[in-house]
Amino acid sequence: MANFSPTFVNAVLEHSDLVRLIDSRVPLKKKGKDFWACCPFHQEKSPSFSVSADKQIYYCFGCHAHGNAIGFLMAHDRLSFPEAVTTLAEEAGIALPEDSPTGEQEDLRPLRAILEKAVALYQSMVAEHLPAQEYLRERGLDADTIARFELGYAPPAAWFLSQKLGNDASSRRQLLGAGLVSSRDDGSVYDRFRGRVIFPIRDGRGQMVGLGGRSLDGHEPKYLNSPESALYHKGRVLYGLHQAKEGVRRAGRVLLVEGYLDVITLHQVGVDYAVAASGTALGDSQLEMLFRAAAEVLLCFDGDNAGRNAAWRAVQMAPEHLREGRLLRVLFMPDGEDPDSLVRQHGAAAFESLLPGARPAIDFFLEDLQHRHNLAAEDEKALFLHAARDFLKRVSDPILREVYEQRVQDLCGLAPVTRRAASRVVRKASPNATQGPSLYKTALRLLLHHPEDPAWQTLDRDLLPFLFDSEPTVKNLAGALDILANMTHLSSHELFAKLSASEHAEVCYALMMTHTGGVEDGAPMQLEISGCVARINQRLAAARSHFISRAADQGGLSALSEQERAEMVRLSRRGRRKDV
Repeated sequence: MANFSPTFVNAVLEHSDLVRLIDSRVPLKKKGKDFWACCPFHQEKSPSFSVSADKQIYYCFGCHAHGNAIGFLMAHDRLSFPEAVTTLAEEAGIALPEDSPTGEQEDLRPLRAILEKAVALYQSMVAEHLPAQEYLRERGLDADTIARFELGYAPPAAWFLSQKLGNDASSRRQLLGAGLVSSRDDGSVYDRFRGRVIFPIRDGRGQMVGLGGRSLDGHEPKYLNSPESALYHKGRVLYGLHQAKEGVRRAGRVLLVEGYLDVITLHQVGVDYAVAASGTALGDSQLEMLFRAAAEVLLCFDGDNAGRNAAWRAVQMAPEHLREGRLLRVLFMPDGEDPDSLVRQHGAAAFESLLPGARPAIDFFLEDLQHRHNLAAEDEKALFLHAARDFLKRVSDPILREVYEQRVQDLCGLAPVTRRAASRVVRKASPNATQGPSLYKTALRLLLHHPEDPAWQTLDRDLLPFLFDSEPTVKNLAGALDILANMTHLSSHELFAKLSASEHAEVCYALMMTHTGGVEDGAPMQLEISGCVARINQRLAAARSHFISRAADQGGLSALSEQERAEMVRLSRRGRRKDV
C-alpha cells in the first residue's frame, strides 16, 4: 500500500460512495437492494454487474471482476493504487498524509496550475507562427488531433513565458518548480522551451505533469523534456496513457511505441491504444504500468540495430512481470519505417497487418541469445544454458517457465526436464469429509458477516489443509481464519478489506454479494455458527484419521516426505493429548 496507512485507506473508503462513483462512468439501475449494469470489463447483453450500496463493493457474476472503490478506479480508470487512493481522497476532501507515496509534502496545485496556463498559452501560439503550422501540416495532423493532444508552440524568445506568467517572485518560483524556466548563476531566468513544438504530458489521472518539445530551428537537442521535478518523474509516466484508456479497454491490449508523434498519428487513424515512454528508455515501473492497463502488452521498435538493442534491454525486465494471464510481445517495424511514417504513407491497415507477426518476448530473448552463442561448441552451449536458465527462473508464471525450460533443453539437445514422480501420499479427506461442499461456503459467508462470534476460535485451523483437495472454498476459509488469529477483534468490514487484498478476494466478493436467508433474515446466528463449526470439526477429525490410516496402508512413514512425516508425528501427538 505504498506509504498510505491502512487507517488512512479505510478512512478514504468510508467517505467514498461507490454507487455514485461507478454510476458516473457506467449508468446503473436499481434492482432490489443492489444496483446493476452491463459489466464494463467484458462484453455482455444482459446485466450481471452488481454494486452493493450497503457493502460498498461490486461483483460481476459473468467475468468475476470484483472490488471496492479503489479497485474500480484501478481497473476502470487504469490508475495505480496510490493514484486511486489520492483521487478518492481529493473527491472526499481528505488531506493526503505528508508521507504520501508520491513523496509530495508540498502543495503541488500551484505548479499544476501554472503548467496548465503555460500549455494554454503555447496552444494559442500555433495560430500565430507559420513554422509550427507547417510542421503539424507536414505530419498530417488534423485539428481534432491537435486539440486532443493539446499541441502547442513555444516561440524562440528566451523570456516569452517568463514575461507572460512570471510577473512576481511567487510565480517565478512556480515556473522554476514546474520545469518551465531555467535559472542562471546571477539569479535571472530564461525559458526552457524555445522554438519548439510542445507536447503536453499528462499522467494516468489526466493531471498535467510536464512537457516535451521538438526543435524546429535546428537547435539541439532535437527533443527536450521537462526536468525531473516534484511533478515530473520520467520513469513513472507513459505519454498518451490518459488519451488511450478507452482504446486500451476496447482493444484489450496496449501498444508501446518509441515517439510522441508515433502515438499521435496512430490515435488519429484509430489505433487508439498506443502510448510511449516519456523521454527515456522503457523502465521497470513503466512496464508494470503497461500491464496494469492491459493483460496484453505489445512493444514496438524500429527494425534497425538501435531498435533491436532497445528491445533486448526491455525484455531483460520482463520475467518478473510475466505472471499468469499476461502476454508480452515484441514487434519490429520494416527497415526504414516507424509507425508515424508507415501510417502516413500506407494507412492504418498496413500497420495493423504487422501486429500478428509480433513475437512472444521470451521467444525473442531465446532467439537473440542463441544468435550470440555457437551451440555447436560445448562451452558456448554451457554459456547459453546459464544465461537462459538465469532468465527463466525469474519468470513469475510457473507453467510458462516450465514450457520454456523444456524449449531450452530441446535447443541444446538435452534430455527432457525430469519431473518428480507422484509417489507421495495424496492428502485427501475420507468420503464422508467430501460430502456437502456447501458447508464451507456457508461457514465463510457467516464468518464474513460475523467474525466476532467466539465459536470461530474453536475451529481446528491446523487441520484445514487436509480438506483443501476436497473443496477449494476451504482455502478461503483458512485464509480468513488466519487473519482473525493474527488480528483479533476485526469487524466484518475490516476482515473483508483484508481478504480483498488477498488470493481469496474473488470467492469472498461473490459470497458477500449473494443474499441468503440465514444472514439477512435475523436467524439465530450463534446457533447456526456453532453448529457449522461443529460439523467442520467432525470432518476434520475424519480427514486426520483417514490420512494416518492411508499412510499406514502404503508403508508407514517411509512412504511420506520428510515434511509429511514431521506433520504426521505432530498430528499424532496432538491426537494423544486430545484423547487424554
